[in-house]
Amino acid sequence: MNISSKHHRKLNSAITRRVIELHSKGYDQDFMMQTNRLLCIQNNEDFAASAVQIRVVDQGYDHVDGCFKYIHTIDTFNGQKGVLIADGIFTNAVIH
Repeated sequence: MNISSKHHRKLNSAITRRVIELHSKGYDQDFMMQTNRLLCIQNNEDFAASAVQIRVVDQGYDHVDGCFKYIHTIDTFNGQKGVLIADGIFTNAVIH
C-alpha cells in the first residue's frame, strides 16, 4: 500500500469514527435531506427541515466522491437524535 492510499483511508475512516462516536452519544438515527425535508432512514419518518435543530459538527474529505462531507447532528421535536452527512452545510433548510 502506498502512502497516498494510507492517507485516503485515514481521512475516510475519520468520518466513520466521528459518526460512530456520535451514534454512541445518542445520535443513533441516520437522516437524509430531501428538498427542505429530512427523512429518518431507520423508521422512514419525515420532518420539515425548519422543525428540527440542525448543527454542523465536523467535516472530512471523501476521496471516493472527491469532495468534502459535512457531518450534522439532528435533534427532532419528538426526541429522536441522529446524523446527516452531506456535501453541503445545512442549518434548518439553508445551504451555505
